[in-house]
Amino acid sequence: MLKLLPASVARIGTFCLTAALAITHAQTATESVLYSFTPSSPNGGGGKSGLIRDSKGNLYGTTSGGGKYNSGVVYKVDPSGNQTVLYRFTGGADGGIPYAGVTQDKSGNLYGTTYYGGKASGTDGWGVVYRLDAAGHQQVLHTFTGGADGANPSAGVILDPSGNLYGTTYLGGIYNYGVVYEIDAAGNFTVLCTFTGPNGANPYGGLVRDSSGNLYGTTEGATAGPGTIYMLNPSGVETVLYTFQGQADGATPTGTLVRDANGNLYGTSEEDEGGCEYTCGTVFQLNPSGKFTILYSFPFGGVGENPAALVQDPDGNLYGVAESVDFNESVVFKVTLSGQETVLYTLPIDAAGYNVPGRLLYANGLLYGATTGAGANGTGEVYELTTSGSPTTLYNFPAAGVNGYDPQAGLIRDAAGNLYGTTYDGGTIGGVVFRLNPAGRETILFDFGALSTTTTGTGPRAGVVMDSSGNLYGTTEYGGGTTNAGVVYKLSPAGQETVLYTFTGYTDGSTPQGGVILDASGNVYGTTYTGGTSFAGVVFKVSPAGQETVLYAFHGPDGSGPTGNLLFDSAGNLYGTTYFGGISGIGSEQGFGTVYKLDPAGSETVLYSFTGLADGGNPTGGLARDSAGNLYGTAYAGGLYNAGVVFKVDPQGLETVLYSFTGGTDGAYPSGGVVLDSSGNSYGTAPYGGNANAGVVFGVDPQGRETVLYSFTGGADGGNPASGVIRDSSGVLFGTTPTGGAADGGAVFRITPLAQ
Repeated sequence: MLKLLPASVARIGTFCLTAALAITHAQTATESVLYSFTPSSPNGGGGKSGLIRDSKGNLYGTTSGGGKYNSGVVYKVDPSGNQTVLYRFTGGADGGIPYAGVTQDKSGNLYGTTYYGGKASGTDGWGVVYRLDAAGHQQVLHTFTGGADGANPSAGVILDPSGNLYGTTYLGGIYNYGVVYEIDAAGNFTVLCTFTGPNGANPYGGLVRDSSGNLYGTTEGATAGPGTIYMLNPSGVETVLYTFQGQADGATPTGTLVRDANGNLYGTSEEDEGGCEYTCGTVFQLNPSGKFTILYSFPFGGVGENPAALVQDPDGNLYGVAESVDFNESVVFKVTLSGQETVLYTLPIDAAGYNVPGRLLYANGLLYGATTGAGANGTGEVYELTTSGSPTTLYNFPAAGVNGYDPQAGLIRDAAGNLYGTTYDGGTIGGVVFRLNPAGRETILFDFGALSTTTTGTGPRAGVVMDSSGNLYGTTEYGGGTTNAGVVYKLSPAGQETVLYTFTGYTDGSTPQGGVILDASGNVYGTTYTGGTSFAGVVFKVSPAGQETVLYAFHGPDGSGPTGNLLFDSAGNLYGTTYFGGISGIGSEQGFGTVYKLDPAGSETVLYSFTGLADGGNPTGGLARDSAGNLYGTAYAGGLYNAGVVFKVDPQGLETVLYSFTGGTDGAYPSGGVVLDSSGNSYGTAPYGGNANAGVVFGVDPQGRETVLYSFTGGADGGNPASGVIRDSSGVLFGTTPTGGAADGGAVFRITPLAQ
């Protein structure tokens, strides 16, 4: 039984359900991607890992960031400089954030580790060991638990002739000092050695193996000193070959060792424990008899310091990278076996004064490397270097979302056919306002600031509206100075932004998630998700001069958390929805939402209060209104299958569920509202469900029969459309997806009915 609220607060209608469930699964329209947004480094960002090279001259490496999920990628760069992303980590069970590069077997399979990810419950995971076949299919060979098996492998793996893998973890093991492990060709995992402190602690670098099966490596620490060089025989017996003293020999060896044909080991150490009191790092040799020799010591105030891992040419010369004195630039150096050091190349820095290189590769008389900064786009590069120091850039990682990405709002369209919208991310991180001409060319009209405290606003979750002079108006969820509560902005046709109002986060409202509408006098109307006297959101008006008036402050039973755009009628009444609140809405996040009306005097009426059951729940989009005054929208939850509904509310507050989504091929969880045609058909989007669970564009006729107009694949055609559609006079629909597209940064799409 529904409990009615006092008449002064709300008028509650009943709801009725359509009996028929009619779904047309066949797509009845064609989709065109007008524009694909580029996310933050879609091809990877931060190419710090070392590289490998195959017999055809292809280079393989990893990035610790970028990709669709910003969890890193495995990539290939061919001899012509073309990059292919072989795999994008999700940060989930498949792993995430690879610190190390890959190794390759004779069949072309790649093997590597990720520092995070995996299946550890309640954490970001302790990392994985993976295999990637030539077709890009990934298999997790081991998921670290953070216990005795180890945790957070920072180094990669090596292969023996039988196909067994060997590697180290930086943490984990019985004492949390890391382990050495083996994964045999059958996939069985074995801990070969657990570091305890006296025998070393925290191996950051990887392993090398001799023909007898002995493994060699380094640890950053030890009970007796700041790092060790160790050997592990095939039986798992460890021998500490050298313990660093943190003086002239340096400290914390972090790189993988190099071993020559005579059994000599070469490596690097960082500055001594006194901070360059004795040395700012060394290049050392350890011979088979255990004699430790410093080949070169980086002096205080010199060109380089804190050298990284080495590579060796056939003549015995050693090459590596080292930080410059200011810790921003880095240098590539050469050290001969007689101890002569030469700086071959100073790597350029980016605009932020940043460039961190990874381990070098030596192949066919050339050096290869990758960096996490600088390059043409400031996001890193893959480079080639002659042994005399002549550089060539092979590949520049793409710019990080300069054109915006993750469009979470819908579009508007002008008389010339140009589309206007916003992206929540990209630009200088804080999102952009863009224009897309009919040919699909994007123009950035405004780039919001990178910091959450920027006065321009940041993170426009809603779209824009346009006045007769071509000015655009909208809101940002955050930014606006120290309050970080969002702004209302105006953007001139030339791209000049004016902040009309900055929210304080208190009684005037906070974090607007919905867009705005205009009246004939140029006043701007909208909602904020929170703030107000009860922190349940407000309806506001901002004058052309920037004066804000709170028209109504929600308090729970009357609604809470308004998110969708407002709607005017000819009498000046405003209509909208709230995500929470209603008949059971006592707190700010209680209840299942409302449809409400606000008259010009500021008096609110709850037209309908959702129960979260068959009638739907949690409407997030705006409303459409027909000539008879009926309101149409979508609810994200509830319905017969708890996958959302399309609803109608008449002027008396009677709700009719026009369609209940099943969560299957017909779509699920609609969040963007609907648009109407002259025949009373409703059109909208559902971000989930469909043939690939990547969402659909749908139509629902007045009798409640649904037609799936298009089912997204989540690939180049876009994915998870959440913001609804607009419709032109010929019946063509336009919208956005926050994911998918050619570069996984979202897309602007056009849906053309087949009859067109």
